[in-house]
Amino acid sequence: MSLLTRDQALQKLQLNNVHRDVIEHCLTVSGFAVEIAERIRANGHQVDLDFIETASLLHDIGRCRTHGIGHGVEGARIMEDHPRYARICEKHIGGGITKEEAVELGLPARDYLPETLEEKIICYADKLTSGTERQNISEAVKKFSERLGPGHPTIERIKKLHEEITELAGY
Repeated sequence: MSLLTRDQALQKLQLNNVHRDVIEHCLTVSGFAVEIAERIRANGHQVDLDFIETASLLHDIGRCRTHGIGHGVEGARIMEDHPRYARICEKHIGGGITKEEAVELGLPARDYLPETLEEKIICYADKLTSGTERQNISEAVKKFSERLGPGHPTIERIKKLHEEITELAGY
């Protein structure tokens, strides 16, 4: 399946009645993800900038059905004709979710851990974006710690993702 254009991605959000606030969040995440991807590419790594832009626009499309953790699975269902985009929807939730955690959360029993560089960049940009505001890693960790508890495994995955992305980007 070919890549969607930016306009096609935005149209898909609108056709699925995604709330304007969510679309604004997706636009912010997309801009941030592209910036990160450009830095990573400038450091000699292969990264698909066009896919990063459109996939990050669509990462929260499932929020048209639920704002719970299941929005990743719902987004994947909406994007099932575009498997690469569906994977982004599923793998951006939390800092990634293990199969065991997924079962506890009532999600289908499989891993939701970002694997590809593009999946990791979009997950990371999303974790460092609150609404339409960028936040630093300390703010993101604090929010997740308050919500999930300071010892939750998601916190360590977010920190590890931060280390990987900042190293690749040369921050």
